Amino acid sequence: MGPGTIERWMALLPDIVAAALYAVVVFLLSLGFLVVFIETISPRRLIACLVGSLILGMAFASLGEIGIALLVAGGASAFVANHVFEWLTSR
Repeated sequence: MGPGTIERWMALLPDIVAAALYAVVVFLLSLGFLVVFIETISPRRLIACLVGSLILGMAFASLGEIGIALLVAGGASAFVANHVFEWLTSR
């Protein structure tokens, strides 16, 4: 880089629409894996997963990686959807 050039960081997923589609894919793949291979998730692990993903998502969002934060949110929402699915089918 020569003098007078401005160095900018580019986000890993700069297109928000593409990142949202990737988040949907992460959600569906994670949910499918959880439904097929994992029978129950304890509420303590679910809360730990949600808190961890919230912290990780906020860290990525503060760094300007909104797309990666959406992927983290997609993975966390798969855990919530799996827990709701178990709750609805086992009562």
